[in-house]
Amino acid sequence: MTPTAPEFTPREAVDRWLDRQLLDKADQTVKGYRGRLKHFVDWAEAEGVERMSDLSGWDIESYETRRRSNDLEPITLRNELLTLRQFLRYCARVDVVDDAVPEAVDLPKVSKSDQTDETFLEEDAAGQLLEAFRSGETRHTRGHAFLELAWYTGARLGAIRGLDLDDIDFGQGYVHFHHRPEQGTPLKNGVDGERVVGISEQVTEALRTYIRDLRPSETDEYGRKPLFTTAHGRISRNALRTTSYYATVPCRFGDCPHNRSQSSCEWFSSNQASKCPSSRSPHQVRSGSITWQLNRGLRADVVSERVNASVEVIEQHYDQASPVDEFQQRRQRHLDKLDFEGDENE
Repeated sequence: MTPTAPEFTPREAVDRWLDRQLLDKADQTVKGYRGRLKHFVDWAEAEGVERMSDLSGWDIESYETRRRSNDLEPITLRNELLTLRQFLRYCARVDVVDDAVPEAVDLPKVSKSDQTDETFLEEDAAGQLLEAFRSGETRHTRGHAFLELAWYTGARLGAIRGLDLDDIDFGQGYVHFHHRPEQGTPLKNGVDGERVVGISEQVTEALRTYIRDLRPSETDEYGRKPLFTTAHGRISRNALRTTSYYATVPCRFGDCPHNRSQSSCEWFSSNQASKCPSSRSPHQVRSGSITWQLNRGLRADVVSERVNASVEVIEQHYDQASPVDEFQQRRQRHLDKLDFEGDENE
């Protein structure tokens, strides 16, 4: 006799699916799933849906209509519904809902421009910021060390936060990213995200001097020695994000583009820098770095290995070069191959 699937409430089913995702997904990824599915759970409970088995295609259409009426950004709505469909397909696979229910989810079409965040740290700004750090009074601070490392490696916030002092080889010039979920520092792509990434002498020098002069000498709760610390141990994600914003305010290297004076601007402070329209988050630093690496002539597959993202994702979401820049920096060098005279001389 084949056992029947238990009856789950929407909240119970979501919790069960999220628990399964934790087996091979990063905590932050699962946190994002939970945030997207919260709207579905709230709707189901408000509508009196007590059992997942009661859900029909019409219910899914009604939920979609409710979410669409909230004037969400197209990409936000698509991501929400995509996660909902993943969840419902799991439920259908284990016989909690009818097979037709997940297929009732209608994903909105999203243009390529809507799928790409075009806000990123531009190459010129990054260069001027790093030069200002290297030659100014704030050289070798945490912000300086973070920006050197984040720009040169294109690593995600979580990967940088998870680095320990032992993960840096100053002699060979590289950092080694490790997946350590049991100690609170997972990589987004798990063990597949583990990699060794080379760094330049300038990055090495910035890290070495930061560690020697300004890094709080602290360990985390597992006895590890993090690269970036506060008085409480390993730096938090929010504190590292704040570091990124403060490190990228443009008045560090020139006049304020918003006609403000640095001495009186409330944005020029560690806890207010995120409000500056021109400061950049770690993700925006990463996006700019990936574009810069491509523009410097690194092949997409090489950049893919350095930053732990597929070539397809890099080309769709991170390659921010304008058509003219792409021609000048990547294609123009191939024009000599199209010269008839060049053929005759060979």
